[in-house]
Amino acid sequence: MSPSATGSPRFSEQTLTALVSALQARAVSRPDNPGLIAFWPGVDERRMAAACAELVRLGYPVQRVTIAGWQGGKSRNGWALADGGLAPS
Repeated sequence: MSPSATGSPRFSEQTLTALVSALQARAVSRPDNPGLIAFWPGVDERRMAAACAELVRLGYPVQRVTIAGWQGGKSRNGWALADGGLAPS
């Protein structure tokens, strides 16, 4: 099932599809730090947990990850595809 197959009342099909693409791109480009904190313009940081929960509901292997702080800053929570998963289960 793809995000475009079923929409969410809180997130458009286009936004969910773009978020999956961004998570996939981040997993490929930064395997050492695959997490995203937000996805602009569709999902700001405060809505990221809800968007990723929707992707999990659709079968995508999305999980919460810890992202190390920049230049000694505190760590933050983000989201990534588990094991580089590219398709829903």
